[in-house]
Amino acid sequence: MDELKNGITAKRVAKLLPKRNRNTHKGCYGKSAIVAGSEEFLGAPVLSTKACLRSGAGYTYLFTPIKERASYALQMPEAIILPLSLKDGGAFRGFDAVAIGMGMGVSVSLADFTERVLQSFTGRLILDADALNSLAEYKREGLAKIFANKKCDVLITPHCKEFSRLTGESVEEILQNPVTVAEKYAREWGITVLLKNAYTVITDGAKTVINERGTAGQAKGGSGDLLSGLIAGLCAQGLSAFDGGTAGAYLAGLSAELAEERYGEYSLIATDVIEYLGQAFLRLRVAENADEQGDDE
Repeated sequence: MDELKNGITAKRVAKLLPKRNRNTHKGCYGKSAIVAGSEEFLGAPVLSTKACLRSGAGYTYLFTPIKERASYALQMPEAIILPLSLKDGGAFRGFDAVAIGMGMGVSVSLADFTERVLQSFTGRLILDADALNSLAEYKREGLAKIFANKKCDVLITPHCKEFSRLTGESVEEILQNPVTVAEKYAREWGITVLLKNAYTVITDGAKTVINERGTAGQAKGGSGDLLSGLIAGLCAQGLSAFDGGTAGAYLAGLSAELAEERYGEYSLIATDVIEYLGQAFLRLRVAENADEQGDDE
């Protein structure tokens, strides 16, 4: 392995972020798409899109099959909200990063759609939640070939149970050897794996880092939705799938720690974490400008 497995620091993450010059415009900071939601899961698109809006991306689009989209526009007036057809896998030309799967439900149509996006999209693609569950249910035997034919830089963001469904490895084996198992499939599939747990593993098979930031308060519904949206926004600004996963995991964890100081781990919810993302970004800048190594987070 090319790089020592180590924890991620604030200075390291700060260096990954693009510099924001005063004489710029929204087109300089990328175009991101969130593909999320169903009539059963109405909240996932809100969490993912709000986190993406807080990431620094120039444009944030929400594509959703939910028919009543007007309420989303009221909650997120900065986002561009469009209808989604799972029959069109080529809808993302011109986008820099796309995140698919949050709260969409498991279906063969979503599995087929995800495969078509893999074959046509050329930016950074984040696959989460039901995109992964649908691939596991309907495409698992052909996953190696599907990923081999991809045109994009892919990051998958499973928790251990979702990774078990995808790989056929037992949850126990994954929990006992998370780094080894994540690296194995990252190499075999030619993708980046962000394996969520108390300590999150991010690996592309050659480079591996461990995110130690976070809190038990994140063990709530919606935490994964916001993480995927945040990563999509970071990747839209030019970060690779690996760097976007690294920065996103760290920022989400740091934001959760900051929010927990106010709300406590029992009452912490995903919207609180999104609320404190700005403070987390400010902490990165402080760390970047610190003169002493001991000032690093």
